[in-house]
Amino acid sequence: MDIDPAPAWMKFVPFLGYHHVLMIFLIIGIALQSINTAGCTTSNNLPSVYILSLSYLPSATEPSSSNIQLNPNISTTFSTIASTHSQLEVRVSYLGICISQVTSQWLCAHDALTLSNLIKLYGGPESGEHDPLNLIWVGGRFKDAVLFPGLLLTAIPLAFLAILLLATFPGWHEEEDAAGEEKEVKPFPSRPISYLALSVLLAASLFSVISIFVQHVASATGSTMVEALSYGTAKAKVGAAAMILGWVGACTYIIAAAGLWIMIRSIEVLSSRFVTNRPSAPESEPLQA
Repeated sequence: MDIDPAPAWMKFVPFLGYHHVLMIFLIIGIALQSINTAGCTTSNNLPSVYILSLSYLPSATEPSSSNIQLNPNISTTFSTIASTHSQLEVRVSYLGICISQVTSQWLCAHDALTLSNLIKLYGGPESGEHDPLNLIWVGGRFKDAVLFPGLLLTAIPLAFLAILLLATFPGWHEEEDAAGEEKEVKPFPSRPISYLALSVLLAASLFSVISIFVQHVASATGSTMVEALSYGTAKAKVGAAAMILGWVGACTYIIAAAGLWIMIRSIEVLSSRFVTNRPSAPESEPLQA
């Protein structure tokens, strides 16, 4: 008995079209960008997807003195304020903000006011000692005034629309030729739909790249300014997971757009060569007397 060593899924490979590969890239990009946008919205694993993290240092470090500082004693003032040894950590993302005072235990909300009210409710008169430098308020201001999820929330539906347009591309099917034999053929996709899908993909790629670039610059700048203005009492950290998800998602959009452009150009070249090489109709011979 002959045993076919090829796995069962190999029989579907010949029917996997070029546009199916582009759709897979777009699905991956949509998933990554969606996770990046939804970071810090719930306390189940999503607190690990954040753009900026703010926390207190266990012991204040003396910042390097500079002749530019007109009040070099300000660091002592901040050290005195933050001497409560608070373990509070604040993580900020596009649509949510999370806080933690105990390792691996997070409270998340869509705004900083809700979390601040929870600290006041359970902390009582000493609630200020949990956040002496108002890091919750700083994180809320960073979320509301700096982060803008509108471009990402536009790029994701555009990428989904591109998937729907690519799904209309014809696939392999069987047709009978002039001799009556069945052959597997694959027609060229509609040129207007191809250009529409390319335009949608270019817009999604542009919005995604701009959003992730602004996210990268804003988080890096924000972390530097927080650490400088806290004078060695607070620590700011850029979220690596959000950066990876954002840039990889944007790259998948760009790869899909480039792949679609290559397909359109290849079809145009093949069509022009087919028209050029098409044999012309034979001319009628002149009548002889």
